[in-house]
Amino acid sequence: MISPLLYIILFVSNILFIDSFLPSKYNELKIVNRKNRHTGNNIHVAGRVTNLDQADESSIKIDNGNVDSSSSDGRNILTHEDIVWKLRAPGLLKRLWLRFAANIIRLDCFVFRKNLPTILCPKGGQALLEAYVRDTDSNNTKNSKNKNKKHSNRLTKVGRFGFTTESGAPVQQIQDTVHDIYEIPANTYMIGCAAIIYMYVEPEYRCSGVGSLALEAIGFIHAVQGVDFTVLVADDNGSGKLVNWYIKNGYSKAPKLQDLLGSPNAIHGTSMIAPSNSKIHQDCTIKWW
Repeated sequence: MISPLLYIILFVSNILFIDSFLPSKYNELKIVNRKNRHTGNNIHVAGRVTNLDQADESSIKIDNGNVDSSSSDGRNILTHEDIVWKLRAPGLLKRLWLRFAANIIRLDCFVFRKNLPTILCPKGGQALLEAYVRDTDSNNTKNSKNKNKKHSNRLTKVGRFGFTTESGAPVQQIQDTVHDIYEIPANTYMIGCAAIIYMYVEPEYRCSGVGSLALEAIGFIHAVQGVDFTVLVADDNGSGKLVNWYIKNGYSKAPKLQDLLGSPNAIHGTSMIAPSNSKIHQDCTIKWW
């Protein structure tokens, strides 16, 4: 029997700590197999379904020091099964505080037999997603055909990705962009967008698919938070390679968002947009705090 004192402690703790996180809009984790990820021209947008032309599936190679793409140069192409995603807050002190708050929430869910939240994003508007791979008894990036890898408990950080966690204020440029690209009638509902701030993959893990998997994970986190679309500015110094890589991963150019995203006349790069991803591969593991 649970003592009344424990109930009181949990109640007070929830009042103090649960306000550290944003509410999660999704109660169930939606999972699909990788082979069935694309269903015709339909794409889920934060619980809604709209039409989307298939992205260019041609294989390209990006080597700009920030992101990566699948290649055939002999490197191991990673999947969600190979990666542990960790959702973090910027700043050590805030990270420690949120970890303590998250443990209180876990205890509350255990005691009262409630389901754990799918994702817990920190209040404050921004979060950090870190990618880790488990060390194996062989080189991670060279022995791609070795399917019997023995994993150790040691994790190696291979990438970090900054993004916003809440929808920005609704503006007409976003409404018009979604109407032009995805044929959603303007002003049917107010579109919510969040942004990817930066993406970085460690040099030895570039061209291993980490960047593509990160886009899937961030898109899923945005969907859980009730965000309809993800926006970003791709700066490839005019080469076009990075922009094409994002197109391959489901993004579209959004010229009407150039001024809104702080890159008028593409001086800082090309503005792009993609629907959030309400489904995720079954092997994707996102640990929060």
